[in-house]
Amino acid sequence: MRDLNLHLTPAEGVERLKWEWESERTHYPDLLGFGTADMDYQCPGPILDALSDVIKHGHLGYPMVPDEFYQAIHDHLLKVAGWDIDARTSVAQNVGIYTSSWSVLETLTKPGDRITILTPVHMCFRSLIKLNGRTALECPLIYKDRKYSIDYKSLESCIASGTKILWICNPHNPVGRAWTREELEEIASIALKYNVFIMSDDVYSGLLFPGTSYTPIASLSKEISALTVTQYSTSKSYNTTGLRHSYIVAENPEIMKLYTDSLLRLQLSYGKNIMGMAATIAAYRDCDSWLDELNRTIQRNHEFITSYFDENLPGASVAIADSTYFAWCDMRALGLPPAQLSYLIECEEHMITENGSELGKGGNGFIRINLATSEENLAEGVRRLKHFWNKHFKGGVL
Repeated sequence: MRDLNLHLTPAEGVERLKWEWESERTHYPDLLGFGTADMDYQCPGPILDALSDVIKHGHLGYPMVPDEFYQAIHDHLLKVAGWDIDARTSVAQNVGIYTSSWSVLETLTKPGDRITILTPVHMCFRSLIKLNGRTALECPLIYKDRKYSIDYKSLESCIASGTKILWICNPHNPVGRAWTREELEEIASIALKYNVFIMSDDVYSGLLFPGTSYTPIASLSKEISALTVTQYSTSKSYNTTGLRHSYIVAENPEIMKLYTDSLLRLQLSYGKNIMGMAATIAAYRDCDSWLDELNRTIQRNHEFITSYFDENLPGASVAIADSTYFAWCDMRALGLPPAQLSYLIECEEHMITENGSELGKGGNGFIRINLATSEENLAEGVRRLKHFWNKHFKGGVL
């Protein structure tokens, strides 16, 4: 049995988009990868053991869904959020968060319909809406005193204009906010007022800094749950993105029927991801101490980069966060063309970051840095950012 400690993944013998592919693309031998939303840590031991057990049985064909899969999800949501669901009737699996998003968009809207999103947000939100022939309404978050909040007046205006779905992210990628119960109640009241559906991407709900709580918006009331589809996966919190497995929770049977019909059209209704189910069971039953250590590590990394920026990059700052493994860094004082910011950092400092200009309104001049890495990588990364800042900031000294 493997231990429950946090271990970095050895570079030898692995081929990762975050590192090896970026190195091949750029040809930089000293490349630092802070872009792709994967961790540089190994999956927790119990998940690796569970996957090994599946392989030992020698059958990788179509599996039945075991009772413990539903029980693990039920127990997990009850433990972390006090949400008591009937998992057998309200859970449906898919091959990834964004595939499930596609199914929800397809079943609850029609081409041309408006979908409201809170920006800046991961670029896939806008991309999937556009590819589905729908229209994205961007409602920018408020950024004040280095912290993000929701502009409820603007949100209500967007929804009142004819929105069919409000697509939220909780905790929010990239700004690192786990929305509080009070904030979610405000969102819910608007949704109920206009009878608009909610799709809540809660894939980062396990990545909470110590002392931060997680509230699924659907857990607030039966009325709001009837309008909501909540999306989950072990992919981000336990570094299992390569398994391509996710599930939704929808307590409204009419929504669930529409969703499962969509799976049937995609031929995804027969047979499930045997590895994904095993990973989910192990993650929720056996990995709490590993996740606690991970979250303490991410919080320390966030505190480190925040202090470094404050002390060494005058005019730059890191947004206050309570969740996810991202640092959302304000580089606007450089005055560089927003679309070129990450490209210039890559070319000059051999460092991959996510460019905020691709994440919608409110993202220009920001970069997203993945903190799920080693202390050595992070220390070298901020040193390179300091060099970049001093080179481009008016009055900077190399």
